[in-house]
Amino acid sequence: MKTLVGRIASWFAGPWSQRELGRLNEVEVGRIAHDAGVSVAELYDLARRGPAAASMLPRRMVALHLDGARIAHDEPHVLRDLQRVCAVCGSKGRCERDLNRNANDPVWESYCPNAGTLRALQ
Repeated sequence: MKTLVGRIASWFAGPWSQRELGRLNEVEVGRIAHDAGVSVAELYDLARRGPAAASMLPRRMVALHLDGARIAHDEPHVLRDLQRVCAVCGSKGRCERDLNRNANDPVWESYCPNAGTLRALQ
């Protein structure tokens, strides 16, 4: 079963890619953004970034022993916000290196914009 993060990433990479969004009128794009729980500008930005934009989030959640399925069920808006923030984060390379080197090193909290939310979910 695909995680919620994976489904959203696939959705942005699928028919609603940046190119496809450009073919829709403002009302249609607005509806899609509303359904996804993001602004129109965020929808375009997420589509531009592609399906791997939030790929570090599931790895970080596993390292923190967070149950993504439970969070998706209990706090879907929180998970959506975590995904959005992760997708636009400028520290992906550092995050990936830290996860690969030592996922338990708390240094990630100094640069991760989701650190507070992830810790609160623990």
